[in-house]
Amino acid sequence: MLIDGDTVRLDGPNVRLTREGNAPYDTLETWRPQNRSEAKLGDQKTGAARAMTGTLCVIGGPGSGGYGRMPGVLYGADGRDVGRAHFDRGLVKTSMNADWCA
Repeated sequence: MLIDGDTVRLDGPNVRLTREGNAPYDTLETWRPQNRSEAKLGDQKTGAARAMTGTLCVIGGPGSGGYGRMPGVLYGADGRDVGRAHFDRGLVKTSMNADWCA
């Protein structure tokens, strides 16, 4: 189950979504957002990612994705990397802990 723009809940450790090549990205927060704008955009991003969901490819072990998560790439039903698609649309940033309020 997709929790937000960069986390998938599994029966075991959760997965921290990355782009192909294990390229990390920062996404809008839906848990403890910095302001209403980030919360609203975060909800939109999560909905867009859920609409594209197809196949999850886990690429690392527990904890290697941060916060106990495993890194993984999520592919849409069309076979496209969801993280890359959202990066192209400006919904994720390459820097970790990006300032979404600026």
